[in-house]
Amino acid sequence: MEYGTKIIEEPEFLLETEKKCSLAIVRDRVRFMRLLKSGEAKTQSAAGKAISLSERQAQWLWRVYQQEGLSGLLKKPAWGYWGKLSSVQISHLRQFLLDDQAETLADIQTYLLNNLGVEYSISGISDLCNRLKINGAARAAKNGPSCQCPPTARGG
Repeated sequence: MEYGTKIIEEPEFLLETEKKCSLAIVRDRVRFMRLLKSGEAKTQSAAGKAISLSERQAQWLWRVYQQEGLSGLLKKPAWGYWGKLSSVQISHLRQFLLDDQAETLADIQTYLLNNLGVEYSISGISDLCNRLKINGAARAAKNGPSCQCPPTARGG
């Protein structure tokens, strides 16, 4: 199928829309369409794999786009809010932290903005680390600039 002609939005517009999305699931849906439109992915399956979707989920996204257009993909999911990061982005963040590249919450904030295109406040980074059970970074929010705090810093 020739997605370049079937998708009416331009890749630049899709990229800009993708960057403006605060919900990871909505951002991934727009990225799916951009990958197909730009030709970076030749099939729905390939575009789906790029954003960690099964073939069935990719087919569903394409069907929603055909029936409702981009506005159908931009709708917030009914099940609630899970955060700004997709599971793939969370794994990238965890690897960044495992590589000991972050000493402060500000380092994590900079990494998320520059590498994943997601903006968080420092308190948001602290909440994210708590939610993901990233202990060293969560402790840093309470105990100073270093993420390398002793295990007893949070009370056990």
